[in-house]
Amino acid sequence: MTDAEPPLPDHRRILCFGDSNTWGFNPNGSGRIADGLRWPQQLAENLHERRPAMQWHVIEEGLNSRTWLLDDPIGAARYGADYSCSGRSTLMTSLHSHKPLDTVVLALGCNDCKAYLNLAAEQITTGAQILIHDIRRAHDCGPRAMPKQSPAIILMTPPAIQITPQSLAWGFEGADEKSIALAELYRQLAAEMGVIYFNVQTVASPSQLDGVHFDCSNQALIADALAELIAAKA
Repeated sequence: MTDAEPPLPDHRRILCFGDSNTWGFNPNGSGRIADGLRWPQQLAENLHERRPAMQWHVIEEGLNSRTWLLDDPIGAARYGADYSCSGRSTLMTSLHSHKPLDTVVLALGCNDCKAYLNLAAEQITTGAQILIHDIRRAHDCGPRAMPKQSPAIILMTPPAIQITPQSLAWGFEGADEKSIALAELYRQLAAEMGVIYFNVQTVASPSQLDGVHFDCSNQALIADALAELIAAKA
């Protein structure tokens, strides 16, 4: 007689794939928001409280200056590095590195609003559409019990960018209007493609210190609203 393996717990894995607002860039210029305070980590804690019978594992995959499709060596250089800022160039690696995955949160579009990238809001939204397609064609990256089924996808808007001396220095001229336009375009795309829509602009605002990044007080607001959305679909 052999010992039977214990049943697997109801374990849910969530990949948060985004930019500096997923990485946890602190708008006060001090670097990265501390462990335990960033919204992806608070998301995991919030989900545990809402659905304690499940085990929740939230993976932070944020990168400063990341866009949907375009490389941005200027943006990367501002962080003292030479890396690809194209989300598409690293998405598939992230999916296979962290699978099995129940949910992928796509939180991009902020950096695409930089004036020197010359993208209209409609073009930025097309980038979101392409990465949604990429997730759906990824091989065996879905939930543990059904790996051939694509993970659920949450399309999260960028913040409503504010024009400040710092955001202008980063190249965000005109990004205030463009980022607000993206909220409606993302909603339409989510409806067309059957993905979950999360408008962070209705929940949290970027700090007036730089006009782009969420401060510590906003991290919990984002986590709470996102947890409510995910728990309702679990």
